[in-house]
Amino acid sequence: MSLPLQVSLAFLCIIYASSDVNTTSTTMSTKTPLYLGGYFPMPGSSYDGSGFVPATQMALDHINERDDILPEYELKMIVNNSGCAPGPAMRALFDQLIRKPIKIMTIGPCCSEPSKAVSGVGYHWNLITMNYGAVSPTLSNRNLYPYFYRTYMSAAEFNLVQVRLMREYGWQRVASIHELWEVFSSTVDNLLTLLKEDNITIIGAESFQENPSNQVKVLKIKDAKIVVLNTYEGMARRVFCEAYKAGLTGKGYVWMIIAWYTEGWWAKQDDSIDCTPAEMTEAVRGYLCIDSTLLGDPKDNTIANINSDDFLAFYEERLQWPEYRDFTNNVYAPFGYDAAWAVALTLNKSAEILKTKRFADNTIRRLEDFNYDDVEMGRMFFDLLAETDFIGATGPVSFRTGDRVGITQIFQLQDNCRPGWQYFDGACYVTPSLALEHQMAANYCQSLDAYVSPLQGEELLEHLLNEDILGPLFWFGDDDSVTCQSMDVMSQTMVEKNCFEEINFVCEKQAELLQHLVALYDVKNDIMDWKDSVIWPDGEVPLDHTPPPVIVHVMKYSSPITFYSMCALSGVGLILALAFLGFNIKFKDQRTIKMSSPYLNNLIILGGILIYFWVVTFGLDTHLLSKEAFKVICHIRNWLLCLGFVLAFGAMFSKTWRVYRVVTLKTPQRIVISDRQLFAMVAILVAVDVVILTVWEIVDPMKVATYDLQPEIALSDLEDSSEVREIIQPYFNYCSCNNMLYFFSALCVYKGLLLIFGTFLAWETRKVAIPALNDSKYIGMSVYNVVILSSIGAAVSLIIYDDPPLLFIFTGTLVIFCTTVTLIVIFVPKVISVYKYPEGKPVTTMASQGGSIDPKQTLHDAEEKRRLREKMVKLEEAIRKAVNSGSLECLKESMGATVIDPENTNSTTDRV
Repeated sequence: MSLPLQVSLAFLCIIYASSDVNTTSTTMSTKTPLYLGGYFPMPGSSYDGSGFVPATQMALDHINERDDILPEYELKMIVNNSGCAPGPAMRALFDQLIRKPIKIMTIGPCCSEPSKAVSGVGYHWNLITMNYGAVSPTLSNRNLYPYFYRTYMSAAEFNLVQVRLMREYGWQRVASIHELWEVFSSTVDNLLTLLKEDNITIIGAESFQENPSNQVKVLKIKDAKIVVLNTYEGMARRVFCEAYKAGLTGKGYVWMIIAWYTEGWWAKQDDSIDCTPAEMTEAVRGYLCIDSTLLGDPKDNTIANINSDDFLAFYEERLQWPEYRDFTNNVYAPFGYDAAWAVALTLNKSAEILKTKRFADNTIRRLEDFNYDDVEMGRMFFDLLAETDFIGATGPVSFRTGDRVGITQIFQLQDNCRPGWQYFDGACYVTPSLALEHQMAANYCQSLDAYVSPLQGEELLEHLLNEDILGPLFWFGDDDSVTCQSMDVMSQTMVEKNCFEEINFVCEKQAELLQHLVALYDVKNDIMDWKDSVIWPDGEVPLDHTPPPVIVHVMKYSSPITFYSMCALSGVGLILALAFLGFNIKFKDQRTIKMSSPYLNNLIILGGILIYFWVVTFGLDTHLLSKEAFKVICHIRNWLLCLGFVLAFGAMFSKTWRVYRVVTLKTPQRIVISDRQLFAMVAILVAVDVVILTVWEIVDPMKVATYDLQPEIALSDLEDSSEVREIIQPYFNYCSCNNMLYFFSALCVYKGLLLIFGTFLAWETRKVAIPALNDSKYIGMSVYNVVILSSIGAAVSLIIYDDPPLLFIFTGTLVIFCTTVTLIVIFVPKVISVYKYPEGKPVTTMASQGGSIDPKQTLHDAEEKRRLREKMVKLEEAIRKAVNSGSLECLKESMGATVIDPENTNSTTDRV
């Protein structure tokens, strides 16, 4: 024995001279006694485990009664109060080490921390610790606790079950939250290791000491859906309250917790939480918990030749014994029973081996020869205990590295019924095996915290009939009059009965939250045996993450009414253009139309027609056309708009350019600019467009692109804000290309220069007073109209670009308006002139002097007339001066003409 342990022992011998020790034995025998040290948390401890004592002692009594197990020995147990803390447990251990007799093995303690203390120290006295309640995985560490065994499963075994459930449901993202105690920290460490080995992601392993609020919020931020909780009962209430407030419970969430909390633990009065009982009930509903099998199958006999039902009966009977009346019934007591049997079977094997075994000192020893320095015998006990395998009160019992290997139970907290009641649709039903009059039936049900069931609904009746819990008649409702309503179950018809007649009845009450067994799991063989269904909200297994919302793509397009309305508007413009075209062709030889170059006018109208067609194509989309057809429309759009613009304004500006050339070039030579030359000018302008568009088509052809608009949350999700399940993604298809900006800019610059040039020509020819020839005023109005409305349209389009129907209405209306106004401004005056002067407008009203109306000579003749008029003015001035100076006769002779005498008003002719 090491010196520190000797000093400790001597010190404790002085301090603990007296102690609370109880030797339990119920039989008087001549057999050789073997003593076991028993460590149990008695009443008054933080955990009352007194109920283990009668179960363990009952096992010893059953063993001592057997002739085939330790026939030469009698097992006795010396009980000490170890509490549920290391201090009292160490005191009890040293008390038993000091006092005689020698204990051959120890049973207990119950809790993990005192178990570490007893096992860690007891090993140095070669004592095997057979535990019945500690769960800490740390106790499985053979370096720290070499002689530790337990009949209750380690939390590490429960971790295996949790991982198995995660695989079962396909959960790949889990989180953990635990209270800062070693038993929970070591459990979580083991769980994290198992999760990593199984390639399951740990999104968070939160720990806390007092207030779990922040840690719960972190789990919410990390989108934890599957949460493993390891805390004591009181702190579990705080965690669930905080989780409820954070929206981390209910539909879509799964909590796995410890199963050894007391019944209805969540509803207990707790001043540390601010959640109502109803909120706590909703918070914990549906959690999963895992526990060792508390009792074996009643069909299987145990090593003691009793089944689990017999054990319960014997145990409850023993609790009535005088020495145990202050002890508390404990559902985990069977583990103490099995612990005693494991010790007994090991000692029984050892007794047989010791009959022939020689130790290192060449001696033969018996069990009663064991002492605290006997390393060899202690090691033999350890090895034989590892081979122990039997059917106990808790089911199959075997060990793997000291830990119990057995069957685990999986429970879910569900709305359910107590044994003997039938569950259906949130309520519990039972039919007593007696017939009573109405009022007595009501009193009977009331004694069961229930009421006489009205049994409403065909499905309920069918269910209860299938379960054979209904008689031929039963009371209906709670009428206490003389005549009561009852129902004939077979015919499902109402029958009037005397209220004092005795007939069958059904009691009904609301189902309660209970931990309902859903599966058994054989850890050793990895076999899951499902006993019932796990109830998930809406019948769907929760996901391990918030699923990305389903994106529903909804195309945004112009409604048929909008499209066809704009087409109708374009059609009106098209009809107007065709009317002007017909008018222009019909009256092309009329003086006014002929002087305005009718063929160039036709080009203006053709340009307008192309633009009207462009408006129609602008409203087409993939809702009306396939993507391939829409791609063709993308190409056609560019050509229609560009060619329509250049034809209309190119022809208009070319006519003005002819006027400009004649007016600005003041030369006596005759200047003739034919229509053919103007057509060539328009062709050049068109060619520029054709070159740009052709290069565009070859280098970077148009394609159909998709533009996603601002997503919208589905209305169904707005009603339930807990989770967004569906997002409406509006979109529209449009024409685009990689280098659209460059080509579009080139066209805009070109068209802009053309408008500037046209504006310049209109300004320079504004004083030419021949309306039939000069459209400068109308051109100015058209350019002004196009520039202003285009600027407004571009600005507004930037705002409404993400609303295709509105963009189509606005842009289409603007283009139709500009085109129509331009055609009206150019052609309406001509129509008025033609119908006002069918033979042509008088020449004197068209110019200051007469002349030829040949369109090829008109501009040259007009200039000649202007020069002649200037000469006339000068001649008249000279005549006036001659008359005033008295040289009139001389002027007559020199001119050889008759001049009107200013003084003679009778002359009516003037010859020059």
